[in-house]
Amino acid sequence: MPATRADVARLAGVSPSTVTYVLTGKRATSESTRNRVLHAIEELGYLPNRHASVLAAHSVRSVGVLFRMQPRSVDLDDQGYVGGLRARLEAEGIRVFVPLVRAREVRKDLSALVQSRTLDAAVLMDVAPDDERERLLRNKVPVVLIGTSGAAVSDEVDADFEQMLNLAISHLAGLGHRRVLHLGRRITRDLANVYRAQGEAISRVASAHGVEVLNRPVEDNAVAGAAMMEHGRLPGRCTAVVSNNPMAMEGLLAAAWSHGVGVPEGLSAVTLGLAVPREPGGALITEVSVDRAAMGRHAGELLLRRLARPKAAPEHLTMSAGLVDRGSVAAVPAASAESAVSAASAA
Repeated sequence: MPATRADVARLAGVSPSTVTYVLTGKRATSESTRNRVLHAIEELGYLPNRHASVLAAHSVRSVGVLFRMQPRSVDLDDQGYVGGLRARLEAEGIRVFVPLVRAREVRKDLSALVQSRTLDAAVLMDVAPDDERERLLRNKVPVVLIGTSGAAVSDEVDADFEQMLNLAISHLAGLGHRRVLHLGRRITRDLANVYRAQGEAISRVASAHGVEVLNRPVEDNAVAGAAMMEHGRLPGRCTAVVSNNPMAMEGLLAAAWSHGVGVPEGLSAVTLGLAVPREPGGALITEVSVDRAAMGRHAGELLLRRLARPKAAPEHLTMSAGLVDRGSVAAVPAASAESAVSAASAA
């Protein structure tokens, strides 16, 4: 016979109502009491009715952060968003977790999470145009996007990509860079909107600063990035590289290092929202990025406001980026600058 709430209470030495408070967060309980109840639940294999618990608390108790299953795993950059979200929601007694949703089994995996009452609400990452996950979840659980799908039906928090790229290009232009390699990600049907938005913004911004951009979208792997180095130099006489493709960027920098080309002595480098090492010792590339933890906290705040006002119109927040100067950008040497100007004139 399945364990009951009373069984859990008896084993933990608390009242049945205390078990409910631990499960729903409706009232505060001490850490020791909470640990005893959770230990009893695990020992007995107790499976509470998640739907009933949520209704009883008039709130959400667990929020899943849903990533697209791409070749990479949840990396250090992603952890910033999750950490900020967790800091905001766990203060309200809401558990944050990262479930596995397979790219080829999105419908099946999401349905299982909702039907089992494991998922009370969702925060979507790597948001793509007309995102299938948003459509599948929209009428089942509250949904918040870190990014934008273009549907304008969910609460969203996103970066100001025009401002982000302006910050990166103006930093390079101020140090004399006039030809810049944009090492992007090859756009596929389901790739997140962020990469399209950054690719479109860099061309507009560069033109305003008198900078020529060489766009090279490549696959997400180190070999593709390494192939960009031509005899120890960036292609097209570029003197700097800007990238939102971490694996390709690592490959390019590894190839540069193997040719004896240092950063920033031989080339300058800036990443867009990524922590990428520039040398074997682990020193990082100069980065232009939003505050990832702050964006996660904003997503949590949007969710809490949605729970308080379920019928309110969707909100869209935009965050500005900042530049973290880690010393991977330097002024263009005179010879390189003259060569770049000549190449631009010839073009």
